[in-house]
Amino acid sequence: MRTGTGATRETVSQAWSPVLAAAGVEGQELGRQILALAHQVAAHSLASPLTDPGREPEDKVALARRLFDGAVDGRVVDLLSAMVRGRWSKPVDLISALHDLGIEAILAGAHADGTVGEIEQQLFEVHERIADDRELREALAPSRRTRTEARVRLAEAVFAAHVSAPAMSLLRWCVRHRSEGGPLRNLRRVVELAAAMRQRIIADVVTAIPMTTAQEKRLRTILELRLGNRIDLNCEVDPEVIGGARIMIRNHVLDHTVRGAVAELRTRLAG
Repeated sequence: MRTGTGATRETVSQAWSPVLAAAGVEGQELGRQILALAHQVAAHSLASPLTDPGREPEDKVALARRLFDGAVDGRVVDLLSAMVRGRWSKPVDLISALHDLGIEAILAGAHADGTVGEIEQQLFEVHERIADDRELREALAPSRRTRTEARVRLAEAVFAAHVSAPAMSLLRWCVRHRSEGGPLRNLRRVVELAAAMRQRIIADVVTAIPMTTAQEKRLRTILELRLGNRIDLNCEVDPEVIGGARIMIRNHVLDHTVRGAVAELRTRLAG
């Protein structure tokens, strides 16, 4: 029998799903509010009192409502109330769950109005811009030398005019949330979730020279037949692979490059 964080997440998700489905396009605003609420909980060290196993569940609910009633949509307050009634293995798990629910709500709302693909494309382009700009990448990366909100303001100054409001809400989260890989890893995660919302999978393909349109079409067809999903190709050129292609799908790598074959041969000879 599941207990703690896993059980609470499952119970909350089952109760929240019909609320989110009924919200339709309003999910985008609910998601924005959930992410903002998660930021407030983290910034003001509220996770511990809201998850304290020594406090009565209704006492924690009363605290949540006292803090957020009138500040956010009633549905968001109800969601938080349901969450603090449950048991959490660690206080930070509450914040992580709020993050996941906020991202899901924004993407679900965008899916309802047909703009989730637009958000996916915008955040993919943001990812590529940051990856290609070393100065910007370093300025947005978590650092003791800069404050988190200063990095968020920088992201807003650079990108707000070029992406939709829901995409900007997600980008703010990507900059604020500390994780291994920083904003780039967070952006990739959100882009993959948006693709999944559209029943698609992203495949990163690295080749020595650009593929032709016909080659891309053939590769996409092969991958779709093997995986049973629609595939979006993210093609990159790296002359160092020499020949062939390296394909990365989620955490799986298919290395059919000359460079990869040489590296494998060297490993075998050394062994």
